[in-house]
Amino acid sequence: MTQKAIILTIVSSLMLTIPCTYQYTFAANPSKLAQIQPSLTATEIPKSVILQVRQDMAKRLNVKLANVQVARVESKVFDSCLNLPAKNEKCNKIGYKGWAIRVSAGKQIWLYHAVSPKIPGNNFRINWLQSLPQSVRQQVISHVNRLNQQNIGKIQILSVESRLWKNDCLELPKTEKRCNFVKTPGWLIKLTKDKSDESKPTQWIYRSDLDGKIVELDLVASVGNLPQKINADILSDAAKRSQTQLSDWKVDEIKNVQWSGTGGDGPSRPITGTVPVENYTFGWKVLISSTKQRWVYYATKNEFEFDAPKSIPSYLVEEAIKTASIQTGKPQSNFRLHWADLVTWDDTCLGVTINQPTCEKTPVLGWRISLMESSTLYTFHSRFNSDVQFVSSSPWLPPPSANPARQSL
Repeated sequence: MTQKAIILTIVSSLMLTIPCTYQYTFAANPSKLAQIQPSLTATEIPKSVILQVRQDMAKRLNVKLANVQVARVESKVFDSCLNLPAKNEKCNKIGYKGWAIRVSAGKQIWLYHAVSPKIPGNNFRINWLQSLPQSVRQQVISHVNRLNQQNIGKIQILSVESRLWKNDCLELPKTEKRCNFVKTPGWLIKLTKDKSDESKPTQWIYRSDLDGKIVELDLVASVGNLPQKINADILSDAAKRSQTQLSDWKVDEIKNVQWSGTGGDGPSRPITGTVPVENYTFGWKVLISSTKQRWVYYATKNEFEFDAPKSIPSYLVEEAIKTASIQTGKPQSNFRLHWADLVTWDDTCLGVTINQPTCEKTPVLGWRISLMESSTLYTFHSRFNSDVQFVSSSPWLPPPSANPARQSL
C-alpha cells in the first residue's frame, strides 16, 4: 500500500468515529444530558417499550389500544429521573440511553420519556408540560392576560399535571350550574409572570378538560389564604367603627373573590359616570358579626375596606322603604337601596331638626340611608340599630359619562 493510500484510510476511519449529535429538548428544565443522538425508527426500540407507552395512554384516556399510535421516536440520553424529576426528587446524572416518544390518540399527542425495561425503576415517564394541547395552552395564557390589563410581563406555564376530575365542574364549587358527576380527564395548569405586582397573585392555577372545552380559574388556589394580620386588622376596625369591644366580633366566613369595574363580587361603588375598567382585583370577601350586626369587608394582600351598603342591617333598610312607600303612596317594590354610610351624628336628633324638640349634643352612632325610586332619591337617618327617620327627597340624575359614545352621523 502506498503512503497516499494509507493516509486516506486513516482520515476515513477518523471521520466515521465523529458522532452526529444535535440539541433537542422536551423537558421544562433539561440537563445537559438531554442531547439527541441520530433519530431512531420505531423498529429499533424494544417492542415492549412501545407497547408500554401505548397501553399507558390507552388506559389514561380510556380508549382502545388500537386507537393509540406512535407518531415519532427520537433517541435521547436521560438522568435517573428521565429528565422529569418529581417534586423534591434527587436525580443522578447518569447517562441512560433512551427515547423521546410522541404518542397520539385522537386530538391528544403526548410525549413519553422511556428507557430500556432492564434499567431499575419505572422505565418511562410522561412529559406533561409538552403534552398539553396548544389550544389549551393559548386559552389559559389569554385568560391571564385578559384579567390583567396592565403590562405584567411575559406569562409562562410553570407546570402541568394530568387529572381525572370527579365531575364536569372540575371539582370546583358552582352555584350557577348543576354539576354532573361524570369522571372528566383533564389538566391542572400553573402559570407565572416575570414581573412582580403585589396586587396580583404570584401564580395562576387553572383546571381544564382534555381539549379545553372547559377551562376554569382555580381562584382559591391562585389567591391563597387571607393574611392573619389583615384578618386581625379587620376585627379591630369593626370594633372601632361600632364603638364596641374587640371580643364582640368574630369572623364568620372568608371567600376568595375577584372583581373589576365591569362586575364580580366586589365592594360597592357609587355611580360615577366613568367608563368601567375591566382590570381585575383579586382578594377576599370577609364576613364578620357581633350580637346585632353582620358586616362585609373586602381585602387584598395589603389593605382592606368596609362595605357599608352591604353591611347595614336589612331591617333598617326595610323600615326606610316602608316609610317611603307610606309617604309617596307607591309600592314598596319600587324602592331599592342606593347607598348607605356609617356615621356619627352630632346630636340625639340624628341631624334631623325639623319638628324635633331640643336635641342633646351627644354623639350618636348611626346610618345614613339613601333609597332610589325612579329618578328620585330619598334620604333617611337612623341610629345604629333602630329609629329610622325621613330627612328629604330630591331629584337624581346619573353623572355624565366621562367618555360618551360617539353619535352616529
